[in-house]
Amino acid sequence: MEWFFLKAKSNTKIKMQENISHKAQELEQNGYFFNRAYYLRKAWDLISPHWLILSSYTAIYIVFLIVLLRAPQIGQILQMIIAGPISAGYYLSISRLMRGEELRFEHFFDGFKMFLPTMLASMLSGLFISIGIMLFIIPGVFLAIIYLFVLPLVIYAKLDFWPAMESSRIILTKNFWEAAIFALMILGINLLGLLALGIGVFITIPLSYAMILMAYEDIYGFEEEEENITNDFSHFR
Repeated sequence: MEWFFLKAKSNTKIKMQENISHKAQELEQNGYFFNRAYYLRKAWDLISPHWLILSSYTAIYIVFLIVLLRAPQIGQILQMIIAGPISAGYYLSISRLMRGEELRFEHFFDGFKMFLPTMLASMLSGLFISIGIMLFIIPGVFLAIIYLFVLPLVIYAKLDFWPAMESSRIILTKNFWEAAIFALMILGINLLGLLALGIGVFITIPLSYAMILMAYEDIYGFEEEEENITNDFSHFR
């Protein structure tokens, strides 16, 4: 019985991965609308009532990073290992708010329940971006933009790290300049947070994650294992 359950779950995951790959190809062929202002407004409206808990988690994470940097060699390795699960915790917490569920502090650590896939996705995409930055910066910037959706695809579409990277690349390359402006908007928001005596990032970092998740939801939609997957591409243009 347990074998049957695991087999069914594995088949469901494979079906989801095939569907997401198909969706990526469909969106690449037909196009979609990248509504940056809408993502910002929707993200702001969603998380603004929850600044205290979001800012508290961000503050603790930043303090932890500062402590890690006091031992650069070990700290950098640890930071690379936990970056994926930490980011996943933001996404999972924000998606709770999107569903109207209660958000508690321990929910931010739910990303560690997906430790291996989120770590691998974050580390590999981060490695590619770092190599690209060393190669005259521009390739790294390009990769940072086209990999914006990697972790959401791992978390919500249950893709392994490489299919997630490829799907993100396919979609965001299609509307690359729109995605680039979106990434610059996120960067600008965080720079403003730094200029606000540095404490503004306690707000702008969660806002950035929320904006990316809003864009992902709008373009891909969320997939759930127990639901039938449809091919409703509302953003074709």
